[in-house]
Amino acid sequence: MISHLLVSYHTCPMEEPGEGLAGGMNVFLQGLLSGLSDWGMPTDVITRAVGETVEVTNPFPGVRIFHVPCFWKVPPTRESAFESLDVFIEKSRLLLYGERIKPTVVSAHYWMSGAAALRLFEAPMVFTYHTVEAHKTDMVGSKRLFLIRSAKEARLAKDANSVVFFTEQEKNRTTELFPELDGKSVVIAPGIDERFRAPIPREIARSFLGLPLDGNIFLFAAREDPGKNLSKALEAFNSLSSRFRERVTLVVAGQYRGAGSQEENIIYLGPVPHASMALLYSAADAVIYPSRYESFGLVPLEALSSAVPVIVPEGTYWGELIRSNGGGLVYSADDPSGLADAMLLLLTDLPLRARLAFAGPGVAGSFSKVKCADSWAKLLSSVSMPCNQ
Repeated sequence: MISHLLVSYHTCPMEEPGEGLAGGMNVFLQGLLSGLSDWGMPTDVITRAVGETVEVTNPFPGVRIFHVPCFWKVPPTRESAFESLDVFIEKSRLLLYGERIKPTVVSAHYWMSGAAALRLFEAPMVFTYHTVEAHKTDMVGSKRLFLIRSAKEARLAKDANSVVFFTEQEKNRTTELFPELDGKSVVIAPGIDERFRAPIPREIARSFLGLPLDGNIFLFAAREDPGKNLSKALEAFNSLSSRFRERVTLVVAGQYRGAGSQEENIIYLGPVPHASMALLYSAADAVIYPSRYESFGLVPLEALSSAVPVIVPEGTYWGELIRSNGGGLVYSADDPSGLADAMLLLLTDLPLRARLAFAGPGVAGSFSKVKCADSWAKLLSSVSMPCNQ
């Protein structure tokens, strides 16, 4: 029987996204653990915690999450997370020994989790980068951490038994960077929570959330990170406001208003529980997603599933998919007015907006949670070592 252990150091799988550094990864891991539970695959999870003692939660049948204290700072930074990694590894080693946990297969998510797994286990490992440092357009954090991360990601390409990518595009790009991945990489797309396939009437959603009942609403949803490109969204919205005289509101979910910021018609909601995102999509007329780099990006998928048009830059995974299949608009990231022009087009061409909204659920239809969990379970089974080893 397979005994699966999932390492998720940089994010806590059952935390509400938006509170930490990796909201999208939280959402993905919650869905994955739920799916593996349905498959009957017993799974233990080790993740970081801020308390003083190990706590154990059981979110799904057959799933145990061990919250391991490691002096994690709040609010966390990438640097403080790395500084706490050694403590996490040593405390996890004691936990695994005390609980007599000997997995037959390990999966690790994000590079710090992979680094921890290599030091903790001899069992085969399935690794997921989520993002790759070398693909990013901006260096986040210190140069020292950039170099450490880059080296660890290269080693994980060599030492992991199998590596999961969310898209064929990301798989090909990363294999060019790390040729060792050739032959041991697979593509498993995330699934979509079914709640997003049943949009709520717009007036009800706006009233419940306390948003303006009149006018148009654009939604920007992302945690605070330069790569999410909030500055581009604000620039485009301000440009749009000077060109379109009717009421338009920009709602920013996942971030707080900056100190001294006085923008008009911009509402900052701060961190939003994932359970509330379906309401936000239903309240919006369109979603803007100017992220410079994502290995996947759950926000466009959730918006498309909710029949809300998405505006994304070309050259990204969602840019290519939407250009081919509809559901939104694609703009050139090199065009200073590209995003604002696309937003204006959606405001002024209502038949186009209706066609894009109608197409969205069809584009999102192939992203199944069941299919995702089945693919993961089969991969873990194929990689797992015999129980008697």
